[in-house]
Amino acid sequence: MVAEAKPDSSPECPMRLFRIAAAALRVLLGLVLIGLVVLNVANALARATGIVVIGIDEVLVFGMIWMVMLGMLLVTAERGHINFELVTSRVGPRMRLVLMIVTHIILAGACAYSAYQSFQYVSQITRLGQTSMALGMPMLIPHSAIVVGFGGTAIIAIVLAIGGIRQWMAGGGLEQQALS
Repeated sequence: MVAEAKPDSSPECPMRLFRIAAAALRVLLGLVLIGLVVLNVANALARATGIVVIGIDEVLVFGMIWMVMLGMLLVTAERGHINFELVTSRVGPRMRLVLMIVTHIILAGACAYSAYQSFQYVSQITRLGQTSMALGMPMLIPHSAIVVGFGGTAIIAIVLAIGGIRQWMAGGGLEQQALS
């Protein structure tokens, strides 16, 4: 009799998947940054020789916007965002956990609101058929970065807040919680 392989449902499995996805996103962002730098150097060399390459400036700006928004997802997931070290360094682990929960709830609310408003704007410019000036790229592409960044950050912040609430209810402090 052959035993069937069961999918891993341990708590470590989602964290392993998160680490793999985060590492892949870091590599992608690094490659995009290198590509944008190369593109910027090529643009500078072309201009120095009197050649104007239409659209490179747009690609650089839109690429940086996407990089910042995707980077925000990583920073939030790794809890590298703004915190109140002046306050948290002076309180115990349970109060630190409460402050982290409150921070993530506020972050989730602010980012969800921003994502919703950005989605409304993206919907409007898409209906109007707005395109970029040089490349004629649909403005849906660069503006969607804001929706993805803020929406994803809101979701991550909610997940972190729920994890913190579970930890608090179990009687733990921030030091016992390991998400990364």
